[in-house]
Amino acid sequence: MPRLPPEPDLDWSDPSAPRAAAFDDVYFSRRGGLAETEAVFLAGTGMPVGWQNRDRFALCELGFGTGLNVLAVWRAWKLARNAHAQLHISSIEAYPLAKADAARALAQFPEIAELAEQLLARWPVRVYGPQRLWFPDDGLSLTLHIGEAETVLGGMSGRFDAWFLDGFAPARNPQMWSPQTLRQIARLSAPGARVASFTVAGDVRRGLSAAGFAVEKKPGFGAKRERLEAVYAGQPAAEESASLYPYAPAHPKRVVIVGAGIAGASVAQALTRRGVETIVLEAARELGAGASGNPAALVMPRLDRGGVLREFYLAAYLHAVTTYEALGAFDACGVEQRAGADAEAFDDLLADPPLPTDWLSALPHGAALHARAGVVRPGAAIEVMLRGAQLMLESPVVSLERSGDGWLLRAQDQRALLKADAVVIAGGAALTQFEPAAFLPIALSRGQVEWGEGPSLTRALVQSNYLTPFEGGVLFGATFDKAETAEAVVADDASRLRNLEALAALAPEIAASVNAESLRSRASLRATTPDRAPIAGLLPDAEKWLAQYEPLAHGRKIETDLPPPAHAGVYVIGGLGARGFTLAPLLGEIIAAEMFAEPSLLPQFARDAIHPARFLHRALKRR
Repeated sequence: MPRLPPEPDLDWSDPSAPRAAAFDDVYFSRRGGLAETEAVFLAGTGMPVGWQNRDRFALCELGFGTGLNVLAVWRAWKLARNAHAQLHISSIEAYPLAKADAARALAQFPEIAELAEQLLARWPVRVYGPQRLWFPDDGLSLTLHIGEAETVLGGMSGRFDAWFLDGFAPARNPQMWSPQTLRQIARLSAPGARVASFTVAGDVRRGLSAAGFAVEKKPGFGAKRERLEAVYAGQPAAEESASLYPYAPAHPKRVVIVGAGIAGASVAQALTRRGVETIVLEAARELGAGASGNPAALVMPRLDRGGVLREFYLAAYLHAVTTYEALGAFDACGVEQRAGADAEAFDDLLADPPLPTDWLSALPHGAALHARAGVVRPGAAIEVMLRGAQLMLESPVVSLERSGDGWLLRAQDQRALLKADAVVIAGGAALTQFEPAAFLPIALSRGQVEWGEGPSLTRALVQSNYLTPFEGGVLFGATFDKAETAEAVVADDASRLRNLEALAALAPEIAASVNAESLRSRASLRATTPDRAPIAGLLPDAEKWLAQYEPLAHGRKIETDLPPPAHAGVYVIGGLGARGFTLAPLLGEIIAAEMFAEPSLLPQFARDAIHPARFLHRALKRR
């Protein structure tokens, strides 16, 4: 399968209603697409009454198309939303439209022009990877999943309160309406969830009924005589394969984050946009004391040909770029990436790229150009991310203690600093100093960067090391040296010499033009994991978890129905290695969403692959 999603072949012979040639069907009614959406989908799911007096409401749509349904819901939400309430829309699309085509289609609806402009400004990229767009002023998040509905739904978790089934007609697009797809809809439905669709095809009605929905025909819109409404009559369906990893939500009102680097700041931003009281404790006397304190950081994608985290890395890159652009802390100078040791894999990715050409293209000399990648200013980004939170500097935390339904955080002299409903440990290199997290196999490496006067660069350059434009000069590095402890490190001349030698190998003409006397250096510690994947999620209770799942060590099946043991309300984020500024914004969003049991952003197999419990699971398997 190609690494890029297919583009639809559009027929614009009728400018009032674009038609998908492959399905011989229109995206919306010629008689009034917006009126059709309001009559079939909003009225069919009881909106806006359905979300009144609700703090959170979750909607899933099959068939994103032009985004018209989302815009109609958004308009209704703005008019009827309760203060501080949040609407989470997930939408699935197999054939994503180009922004220009969506703009042409939406131009017919001046009633929603202002909202359409906002959506088009953030129009999702055509990639296989989830993309979450926040519109915080309206308490609205939109998550687009690109792929076939059955596949995407099969990896999702969470509960939806309403469903829009708006794919092309069942006779022309049977895969979207398959019994398996309808069963997945039931699995992901909250009790009483409502479904609306334009079709009353017999197979669809029978499939929904078999999945546990009470189905009714209702008067249709325009030329269509009937439409469909359904209500989920069952209880939440049991997961087909329960995870061994804990995902229980905390629903906190007050969260304390330990660590004010990019990991902690990303979680803080995700929580404050949800209206959560957030306090960030930082041991140092100022921001930027750790690995997040370099004067610049490179944001670029990790491109994998396969693997369970391929889509995660793509999604994290896209999320990071949009996050830092919105913060005003990003220079999209572009990054030229040269082939490393595995040139064959690199060439394969360029021949079948996972990103469209305006994001990734091949250069004549066998390199890749990441046109939207670039340099983030860490201090500026973190400062803006923390604005909605309360920051407490010189506040080291040495232990956590369960206290009723919450947690006490204690200082070095055992004073109780604060009490919170939930805690996020984002301590970077110091993550495992907390006893409940001591099982995490964090390895430390020392990295040093240099910056100073040099030639003006048009873009960054990367191979095994990197070179970026910085303040009219250059920044380059970085060293990778094993570190034994989490003690602070200092820059040294030997590391600078190695960085200069690496720069000469990467770009000899630039290295020759660097003013060595102007160079400044900084060293810090990175935290990495044995599998080089980050850690994010609810912290398991290691001792109890290993005891509960001991049969795995003997090749036996797990028969217990008990939930995976965890330190309820304690989350960890770390092990970001050298990609902290690329990975952290999405990881922060993932943790915040799980705290409130919001519909999943990642497919379950990818979510498990970054969960802290994976190391306990592997330890038992190795036995």
